[in-house]
Amino acid sequence: MNTTSSSRLATAALVAAILLALPAGAQNGGRTLPNGVFVSDPVVPFVLDVDLRTVPPAPAWQPGDPIEVVPELVWSDGPTERIEGWQDPVRQETGPLFSGSLLFAVEAHPPPNSNPPDTVGSVGPNHYISMVNASRFAIWDKDGNNLVPPTILNTLWGGGASPCEDGDGDPIVEYDDFADRFLMSEFDITGNTFCIYISQGPDPVTDGWYSYAFSAPVFPDYPQYGVWPDAYYVGSFESPNLGIYAFDRLSMLDGLPATFQRFAIPHLNGPSPRVTRILPGDFDGPNPPPAGEPNPFVRSVHATQDNTNPTTRLELWEYHVDFATPPNSTFTLEQTLIPAPFALLPCAPGVRDCVPQPATNNLIDALFNRALRRLQYRVDAGGAETLVTNQVVDVGGGVGGTRWWELRRDPLSLGAGWTLRQDSTYSPDETYRFMGSIAMNGDGDIALGYSASSETVFPAIRVTARRAEDPLNQMTMEELTLVPGVASMTASQRWGDYTSMDVDPTDDRTFWYVNQRLNATNQRSVWIGKFSLDQIFADGFESGDTSAWSNTVP
Repeated sequence: MNTTSSSRLATAALVAAILLALPAGAQNGGRTLPNGVFVSDPVVPFVLDVDLRTVPPAPAWQPGDPIEVVPELVWSDGPTERIEGWQDPVRQETGPLFSGSLLFAVEAHPPPNSNPPDTVGSVGPNHYISMVNASRFAIWDKDGNNLVPPTILNTLWGGGASPCEDGDGDPIVEYDDFADRFLMSEFDITGNTFCIYISQGPDPVTDGWYSYAFSAPVFPDYPQYGVWPDAYYVGSFESPNLGIYAFDRLSMLDGLPATFQRFAIPHLNGPSPRVTRILPGDFDGPNPPPAGEPNPFVRSVHATQDNTNPTTRLELWEYHVDFATPPNSTFTLEQTLIPAPFALLPCAPGVRDCVPQPATNNLIDALFNRALRRLQYRVDAGGAETLVTNQVVDVGGGVGGTRWWELRRDPLSLGAGWTLRQDSTYSPDETYRFMGSIAMNGDGDIALGYSASSETVFPAIRVTARRAEDPLNQMTMEELTLVPGVASMTASQRWGDYTSMDVDPTDDRTFWYVNQRLNATNQRSVWIGKFSLDQIFADGFESGDTSAWSNTVP
């Protein structure tokens, strides 16, 4: 443990004293202030001191075992027909300039007993944590060796009766660069609960965890997290509105009673309330944002999603939170950017029937109506701020490609706001590319990962990238297959809700990407890939055993 016994006792005594001072029921209530913010009562964490290598792993899924279905609230919306003659105006037409290097790919989770798996991960200086639905996480070292096998997340609970004893899904894991800690989270439908776990130190295996159960006023579906100096920020879908949260990060890092503050913004006047989502800025890198800067949120809106303002746009919102004086907190629309026109991917006959696969009529979901995790934020050495994110779009003929955006704010242009520096669609052929995630490293290079599928290509895990000095609006790295596809999804339309591209904080250059495919027995299989933009080729290995090196990844 990094914390000494005496400091642990002092923290425990402080927590106990504050807990005794709270009124009855204070951990589950809250109040709405005149400025519209809901302020929760303090929540006291459960403190778990354990070496996770001693915790029993999750039972391995076996054929015939039940599959846990994690529903996302579905509304009847979305385009069902292709736009005749549509061609994406910023579809990249140039070819690659260089080849990247697959350093390794490792199967992170054998077939998870969940549908969809919602693959996600995050990397720290010495560890990588992967998560999937059905409350499972696993921890790896940076060479791909498994340290903690897939384990049930509620193993980290133990704080008495709580919905977090049996979480329901939408896992998220974040590495907090500021504090050298990890955050893991899932929701539980009972009590509209956020189950949030904060590592007590930099080693998520041995340092123990603080476990929080926050009860929201409305069920927070599809929570997407962002790390920021003053809070952990979350955007969620609250059927039909969007919930915007700030959790008291500093108190949570110390294992103290913590509150959250929540704003809500109404749904757009579109074909249904389900039409959009919103992402918080998620910090990466060694350079912090300017002191006191609010967290930026981005919502992508297509003209057909808002009958009141039928303009295709990127909305930039800012959340200023004041935990000491909540009436000072604000969540405001600060700026609107107009990207190049794009078309939503047509999905029919249902909203999840989007992407073709070989040897089946089953089409899989692409989550066409939103920007996807992450909205990565970083500051370069000169103080320029960047945001990157992505969304699947129709490039023409109903084929799905990935539109990606880089937003930039120049410190030399005070008050000028954000500009759209790059706005491009990656789709080099007629294979669908969807379920993407994007990130920028410390050199200014950008990597984009996604699923790739078509009537002739089994769903595979692929990446591309660009170097900072390359021509704008072009992914210049030859497309790299981290893990090829070998089977089609036939049991469900659900593919997933997100994937995650992350930058290794050790060198601030290497990229890590987690996604899924189907294995040869038609079961979901989650893989972690590590790659660089160096023009050298490295062998990949097929499993967490580093002695099992091979030239290909199956």
